[in-house]
Amino acid sequence: MNTDLSFLTVVADGPDDYVIGNGETFVHVPAVAAAVVAALDGTRTVAQARERVRAERGVDVDVAAFVGGLEGAGLLRRAGRRPNVWDRIRPRHVAWFFSRPADVALLLLTGCALAAAVAEPRARPGVSSLVWQGSLTFTLAFAAGSWMLVLLHELGHIAAARSLGVRAELSLGTRLQFLVVQTRMTGVWGVPRRARYRAYLAGMRVDWVLICLSACVLWVAESALARLVMVICLAQVVWQFLFFMRTDVYYVFANASGNKNLMADAQAYLRGRGGGGRRSVRVYAWFVVVGRVLGLAFFAFYTVPITVVVCRRAMAELAAGSLWQPVATLAIVGAGWVLYLAVLGRRFRRWIPSSR
Repeated sequence: MNTDLSFLTVVADGPDDYVIGNGETFVHVPAVAAAVVAALDGTRTVAQARERVRAERGVDVDVAAFVGGLEGAGLLRRAGRRPNVWDRIRPRHVAWFFSRPADVALLLLTGCALAAAVAEPRARPGVSSLVWQGSLTFTLAFAAGSWMLVLLHELGHIAAARSLGVRAELSLGTRLQFLVVQTRMTGVWGVPRRARYRAYLAGMRVDWVLICLSACVLWVAESALARLVMVICLAQVVWQFLFFMRTDVYYVFANASGNKNLMADAQAYLRGRGGGGRRSVRVYAWFVVVGRVLGLAFFAFYTVPITVVVCRRAMAELAAGSLWQPVATLAIVGAGWVLYLAVLGRRFRRWIPSSR
């Protein structure tokens, strides 16, 4: 009986390295295995495919065992996934955002934003002038704005994935102690390595567009909303460089290095347990150390200053005679810090070895 694996994608990913998958599950195989998949296009039996590969490659492959391995990995069936709302987005709907004209427009917008920042001090980001009158109003606006801009960042990833014909799913997840929104787009393994950069960098592309637009607005006139958007989006870009976690920059570096287990190899190398055989692992291991420093800087120069400014504003409102709004502000901020410290403390306890 003929075996048909023509529904599997086969993508070259490096010297003697190919990625095959069904859109949901992907495995890395050598070139000869990719040749086997190409031979099993529905016109040959397993034995005939074995003879073809032997004649073309000079290698005798146990094709039956290889097909059994694919079955064990779940690759002999098409991915069965329920449609989601993002499937309605066709590549033609969003490809324009990643086109050459869009790249030129983004460069021009960047130039305008830089010119605005040079010409007008208020067009530069700053935390001290971020908090407007009414601490409770700002706290609620900051919380809502942060989540909305995170969503826009993730929608950038979704648009990039759909422009490549890749399925995307949106969900909540964690990065260390941080709660995050994340986009699952496993199917990018089925597109050429160079095309994956679009999917990995799309969120920061959206952030940068919003930053530049905010700078241009602030050049024209003071706008509390534009300043809020600028600061939050800049923080999101900085966040992506905390690549000791699996952020967008981590995936870019892993894709450039061709290392599929970069995080695990780097952690093993830093702990002195091997993993440093490849130069990319040794380089990334230093980036992990730098990333932890950046994480502390993010905390010290973004999270703490905003908290201090909001609390000072709330205390000033209390001194001026207002009651429920500043109290509500302090309660919201305090609850957020209690939750953060509780999660951090739980993780810290897991790091300390038990004395028993």
